[in-house]
Amino acid sequence: MEFVVCSLAKIDEVDTVRHAEDVGVTHFGAGEGPLLFSDPYQYLALAAQQTSSIKLGPYVTNPLTRIPAVTANSMATLNALAPGRTFLGLGAANNALRSMGNRVARMSELGDAVRISKGLLNGERLTQTWLGQEREIMFLDPDSGWYNIKDEVPMWVSTGGPKGLKIAAEQADAVAFCLGPDPEMIKLVRSELDRAVAEAGRAPGSVKLIGVSWFYLLRNGETWVDAITKGFGSGPISSCLTNLPMMKAHEDKLDPVIVEASRKAAMAYLGDPNDPNPPHYLDVWRSYMRGFHADHLPLITKELVDYWCLYGSPDDLQEKVQLMQECGVDMVSAVLSNPATVKRDITDIGTSIISRS
Repeated sequence: MEFVVCSLAKIDEVDTVRHAEDVGVTHFGAGEGPLLFSDPYQYLALAAQQTSSIKLGPYVTNPLTRIPAVTANSMATLNALAPGRTFLGLGAANNALRSMGNRVARMSELGDAVRISKGLLNGERLTQTWLGQEREIMFLDPDSGWYNIKDEVPMWVSTGGPKGLKIAAEQADAVAFCLGPDPEMIKLVRSELDRAVAEAGRAPGSVKLIGVSWFYLLRNGETWVDAITKGFGSGPISSCLTNLPMMKAHEDKLDPVIVEASRKAAMAYLGDPNDPNPPHYLDVWRSYMRGFHADHLPLITKELVDYWCLYGSPDDLQEKVQLMQECGVDMVSAVLSNPATVKRDITDIGTSIISRS
């Protein structure tokens, strides 16, 4: 099976990627957060030299912290180190921009970034508008070894709403969507993706659906609370925040209890926009992807954990992954949000899911 692991880029722990390859993980994505993590491309470049088969890419970058031409160059450079085993994940950004107090990318900006990055990596000469100027751009010396645009770089779009899904359907090879083992939500996203692909005039199945979940293997006697405190921490809240646009657009097709619980958790995490003295964004995001923090526990209910997360015994995990696949997920992805336990979690993914598939 194709299984994707996403973790933050920590420059002194590149051997984590080799460990993931050893247990059978097929794709490794490095998160981007300029104020939070190590640089993903430096991390992935080192990982490329320590691995031989696992596919590597930013998971995900965005159009604003790096303009498309810079992103395309970074990917083409990585593709020279790991020919044919790279992928480019692009999204509107969550932590990368919010942690700097800035807005996320607009869907028009995301769509343009996908078009330009994809075109450059395909060796095209294309037009972009940047700094108020419309100019033609292309890679100028593709045959001298500076970068590799001969081997294909699959394009992944990360989104949580209908507009992003449409961009993926029109231009991408895969769409990454926060999904747990809930048939209702998976079938909704699968149906909307298939419809958008058909409307774009592309063949059925042209765009893979990647279900992005939060992972923890329960030990004997542990419960869902242990999955939070010893595993993914506030991860489920991130899924709530990311998927609010899709949930709002299709409230009539989803469990209203989950929709409301997801909305409340997301808003509580970010802070009330009407609060005259909201928490500072640096304080809000300081703990992101840093494991468990007690302040987050009251925001996370068992219903949210069941809805957005892959957790349980090996048998539970195997059953949940199979359910996700049966409902329309093509690739399963686990986000590992606790830097202290990433290697443990990768080992657990190998023993409880990959080796049993």
